[in-house]
Amino acid sequence: MKQIQRLLIIPLLLAVFLAVGDTNAAQSKQTPKMADRILLINIQIFNVNTGAMKPPQDILIDKGRIAEIGHINSAKNAESIDCTGMYAIPGLFDCHTHLAELTTTGGDSLQIQLRGFVTHGVLQVRDVGGPIDILSKMSRRIAGGELIGPEMFYTGPMLESGKLTWGDRNKELPGFTVAIDSARDVDSLLPALARQGACMIKTFNNIDRQLYRHLVEVAQRCSLKIVHDPGEPLFNWVPMDVALDMGVTSIEHVKAPWPVVLKDSLREKHDKLIGPDANPMARMSLMVEIARLGIESVSLERLRELGRKMKEKGAYLCPTLNVLSNLDDVAIEQVKAQMGVDTIPPPVLEMIRMQTKAMGDVSRLFVREFAKDSVAMLVGQDGADPTATLSEMKTLQENGVTQAEILRGATIYPAKWLGVDGRLGSIAVGKQANLVIVRKDPLADIGNLDSISVVVQNGRVVGD
Repeated sequence: MKQIQRLLIIPLLLAVFLAVGDTNAAQSKQTPKMADRILLINIQIFNVNTGAMKPPQDILIDKGRIAEIGHINSAKNAESIDCTGMYAIPGLFDCHTHLAELTTTGGDSLQIQLRGFVTHGVLQVRDVGGPIDILSKMSRRIAGGELIGPEMFYTGPMLESGKLTWGDRNKELPGFTVAIDSARDVDSLLPALARQGACMIKTFNNIDRQLYRHLVEVAQRCSLKIVHDPGEPLFNWVPMDVALDMGVTSIEHVKAPWPVVLKDSLREKHDKLIGPDANPMARMSLMVEIARLGIESVSLERLRELGRKMKEKGAYLCPTLNVLSNLDDVAIEQVKAQMGVDTIPPPVLEMIRMQTKAMGDVSRLFVREFAKDSVAMLVGQDGADPTATLSEMKTLQENGVTQAEILRGATIYPAKWLGVDGRLGSIAVGKQANLVIVRKDPLADIGNLDSISVVVQNGRVVGD
């Protein structure tokens, strides 16, 4: 299965873009068990506010909602499930998926993979890039019960000016990425996306700042939130601090802070090389210089200032750290394809490895420092793999994010950002009954989320 890794690197004398139909899939024979009333007995409940587990209580689910929490002596006509020694967490969000790619493989794979998200406890997703017609249809099929899958909140296509970075994806998935080169493009496209069910838009890479400001205004009028990927590791036309000042509150990929937090001497050189007229050789030369420095290129004071700005703006970072796991190998294969060779010359190979190492080092540094400063982060995998959400959570834990914050980043934080925390994101009376019940405590180790016992989606138990 393909996974798009939106991390860009620029090796010496070679700019490399690193790329880390709907099907008639048959619905699985196993469907959610039909029970209007469920009583979960003696279960510890994750409190998203305190970040702790509440002492064992009972949860009564009735007609898809949480009807009662407490010590319930009896619940007429309810299916009882003994959850002694177990833990309940809200249904998880994956905040950075690209599910349209599941429609390219044929057979039953669409239903199998969508169902895989649910059985792994991912009951909601933010899909942040794909053809609007495919995503809207997939979302309707899930909502109507034709497909078992997570509830979808989607952007539609990635929006960018000029030459489309991911234009090759339009061959397999027409409308995956769309150009916005003028205010007129923005004025016509954004309302159309909203009419097709998008609740947000995805902005990417090179967009003129004046046009971006207009885009933000139109998005607000259309009630569309914005997720922003600044693009390349450096030389962003709309860097994340500028986007934050314009009102954007979700920044994608942990590389995003890098150009904003460079040390003074590097920042001065860097800022002179932003824009379409910048000398590409000068940019590559500076990229090499910065890559050699790695984490030494970073001003921790500026990083802390950026963290403070994020908290003041109520903004979130979605790190997608999981894509770093095979960044080196993928980069090498991509350069081979770009050069049309089977073997890369040693100097180029050395340069690639130096830059991927720098990318990984600064990315992990940003997560560790933001975690220390209590910057809110969302959980997102950057792909369509049902198992990768937990992998991302484990990687965040390895880099200093607490278990409670990881759980918040997959539950209440995305629910609040999307404006659906009145029904999702926490376990409370009146909320939609989307729950994950695990045998082991995820606050002891986030990897314990792989001990799922029961998944309840919309008030019904999902079978294995």
